[in-house]
This record gives sequence, C-alpha cells and structure tokens, in this order.
Amino acid sequence: MAKKKQDSSELNLDSLMDAVTNVVGVLMIVFVMMAINTAKMVQKILTDLPPVTEEQHQQMVQQIKELPPPPADPEKIEEQKKKAQQDLKKVVEELKTIDTSEMAAQMKFMDLDTFRKQLEEAKKTREKEKGEVDKLITEIERLKALLDETPVYQPPPPTYVRLPNPRPYPEKPNETRILVARQGVVHFNQDAFLKPILDGLDKARNQLIYRDAKIEPFADMLGKIYGTPAAAQQAWAEIAPFVGTFQMENVAKAHKALAAADMPATRQVLTALGDISIVVRSNMDAVAEAMVAAATGDLTKWTALDPSRDPTKPTIQAVAGEGRITFTWGSQAVDVKNNTRDIQSYFIKDLAGLDSIKGKSKDKVIYDAFAIRSMLERAATNPTFSGPFTLVPAIRPGATLVQMQLTPKAGAGETLDQMRNEGSSYQRMLRALKADPNGVALFQVMNNAFDTYLEARKIADETGVPASWEFLAGLDLTLNVTGYEVQRFALVPGAARGKGDPGIRIGAPKRTLD
Repeated sequence: MAKKKQDSSELNLDSLMDAVTNVVGVLMIVFVMMAINTAKMVQKILTDLPPVTEEQHQQMVQQIKELPPPPADPEKIEEQKKKAQQDLKKVVEELKTIDTSEMAAQMKFMDLDTFRKQLEEAKKTREKEKGEVDKLITEIERLKALLDETPVYQPPPPTYVRLPNPRPYPEKPNETRILVARQGVVHFNQDAFLKPILDGLDKARNQLIYRDAKIEPFADMLGKIYGTPAAAQQAWAEIAPFVGTFQMENVAKAHKALAAADMPATRQVLTALGDISIVVRSNMDAVAEAMVAAATGDLTKWTALDPSRDPTKPTIQAVAGEGRITFTWGSQAVDVKNNTRDIQSYFIKDLAGLDSIKGKSKDKVIYDAFAIRSMLERAATNPTFSGPFTLVPAIRPGATLVQMQLTPKAGAGETLDQMRNEGSSYQRMLRALKADPNGVALFQVMNNAFDTYLEARKIADETGVPASWEFLAGLDLTLNVTGYEVQRFALVPGAARGKGDPGIRIGAPKRTLD
C-alpha cells in the first residue's frame, strides 16, 4: 500500500510541473505579444512625430526629467496619465511647427540615389576626359618623334651690313644706275645709253620734221575742241601749217576763240599770236583769249600774262580811258581806240612787230613723233644701241616727248658669283666710276633683293666708289627722248594757261651719298 502512495505522489508532482510549464508558456506568449504591441505603438509614435534636431531632443529629455514622480495612488496615476497625454499632444503640435527644411535638405543630400547618379556622371566625365587625355598624349608622342627627326638648326652665315656715311651729292653727277634683282644686277648709265641714240637723231634731224601733216592723228582731239569732226576738218586747212611749230591743241583753241569773236584767224594772225605767246611764256590760245577779252573791255586777262617776275616793274600794262586804251609793253606805250579793229591791230602789228617779239616762233620746232619712233625702232635692232635691254619706242597721248621702254633681256646682267670676279663687267664699271670725279653708283633695289644688294654694295665699297641707293618697283625703265618736242595728240586737263614760268617751284629732295 505504501508503494502505491509513493507512485500517486510522483504523478501529482508531474501534473503540477506540467501545469506550471503551461502557465509559464502562456505568460511568455502574453509577454511577447505585449512587447510586440509596445514596439508597434512606439514605432507608430515615432512615425507620426516629425524629425527633431539633437538640441530639440535634449530639450524634450530635460522636460521629461523635470516631470514629477508618479504618485502611488492609481487615480492620481490615471490623472497624471491623462495630463501626460495632453502634454504629449502639445509637444507633438509644437514639433509640427518646428522648421525641418534644413534637416530635409541634409536628408536629401544624403540620398543614396542622388549619390549614385552623381557617381555615374563622374564616371562618364572621367571616361570622356580620359579619351581627350589619350589624344593629347598621342599628339605629344607624335611631336616628340618629329622633334627627334628634325635636324639641328644651323644659322646662316653672317650678313655684311655697313653703317651709313652721309655725304654731299656731286653737283653734276655722272650716275650709273645699278638695278638689283634677287638673281643679280644689271648696270645702266642713262647718259651713255642715250648719247649714241641722240647723236643718231641729230644727224637725221631734217628727216624728223613734218613734211605733209595728216589730220588722222589729231582727229579725236580736234573733234572735241570744235564739237564735230566736220568742223575740225574744215578748220584743219587753216591750222595745219602750224603742226611743226606749236601744239595743235593750243592752235585749234586760239583759232576757235578768234572765230567765235568774229575776228580773222588767218595764218598771219595766228603766227603773231604765237610769237607773243613765246615771249610771255604762255600758250597761243591764252594770248588769243586775252586779245578777245580786251576787245570787250576786259583787260585783266592780258595783264595776267605779264612775264615779269617783279610786281613793281610790270612788262605789260593796259589802262582804259574815254573811248581809248593805252597799252604798254616795257617802256613802249601805244594809245588805240577802244574798238575791236584797233585793238586787234595793236596785238597783230604793233606788239608782234616789236624786235623783241617778231619772228620768235621761227626757231621753234615740233618734230614728227612717228618719224622719231620709226628711227628708234631701227636702232633697237642694233645690239650696240640696245645693249642688255630690249628697246621699244612708244608715243604716249598727252606726252610731248617720245618714250623708250627698256626691259632687261633674258640672261642679262651678272650673278653674285660672276660679280666677285675682278674681270667681271660689274667690277670694270666700278673702277671706271672711281676714276670719274663725278661718278656715282646709284643702286636701285627690288624689294626681294636686299641680300644681293648688300653683297654688291660691299664690292662697291671695297672698290671705293661713291654710292647711294633707293627702292625700285620694277626692272622696266622708261626714258624720254629729250630735245625733240612732239605733238601731244590729246587734250591735257589743266595744261599751262597762264604764265609758262611760275616764280615759285618746289624742288625734289636732294640726294646724298651714303
């Protein structure tokens, strides 16, 4: 029986332990559920509350610490709970009014998505810049290779440069022009070149005067003066005899002025006016217009032609009185009636009949330009005359001298290597210049030939030749055949109408040796 009691006691203890275990399990489950609910409530509270700064958090903690301890009375605890809830609501409302923009900006800055985007953009920028850097590195390597292949610079030999030494130019220089091009030089003495040509023209001077003048070369000019070709052709018979004495432009204008004033324009009248024009150093048409103006009472055009350079001692004077005019030439005075016939008679007979005026045009000659050109063309075929140049004579409308166009022939002149030879034509010319007291070497240098000039000038200085230099636009030269006046064949605007020899002239700058 005792054994059965013991078994019954053990069974009751096991049941008790099972019951305790069940109770503990239930309590654990309740505790876990309460913990979960508590966590959810806390999470909800934290979610509803706005974010606060650390200072605000510290302030709230301080407020909680300052709360009074809970009373022991449950009712008081309930009241305090309600009051705490009310305070909590107030705090929540206060937190809602706090400015959280700064914190939001910081939170935005800490956004990982933004950081990822910025990182991706930085990677793309790096890849792009890496490509450009690679290109620059490649270009640097290429330039280094070129530098390695570039030969070492060898400076050119030193250039001879002389210091200028200004000296007076000879009064009557015998100039030899030295035309300097990049390939070499050509020397040219204008006086020596022209002398055989002018000597040949002098020997054939009688062949160069007008024999039978034709109107064709003058047709265009005369048509402009007279207005129509027919009027020019009609006047040609009266003015043609003066083709070898006066410029036909002036003769035609004088003839037209006389005809317009109903004055005779005979050969005698035109010859007299031509003689007067030579003495007053003016043009025939200016004298004719002055005579026509005097016949109308205007004496100023005539007195304006006074050849005297001293205004206190005029050669020409004219004073009008009652129906008369007193003309004075120097010390000779003539009183004439103030009418066209007597005034013209004074000019044509009295004035033109003076010994100082009569026949002055007899020695004046205007040569046939075409005859001169023809003779020069024959001379151009002779190497003795043309030398190292090609010679082309030309008649320029408006010019009163035949011109010669000179162009260096192919292969003419000497190179630097040839000039350095003592027997060269260049050095022989320099020695001849040195022996001439008035000899001067005038270097005319093309803009691309300065190095050649320095070498040529060095040889001239070593020889001891006086020299100067100037720039040259081109190697083509133009020379006038002086001493042989020819017809202009064209109207020249502003041709000398008043005094032919003005009292004031501005000369060109004087040259100096250097």
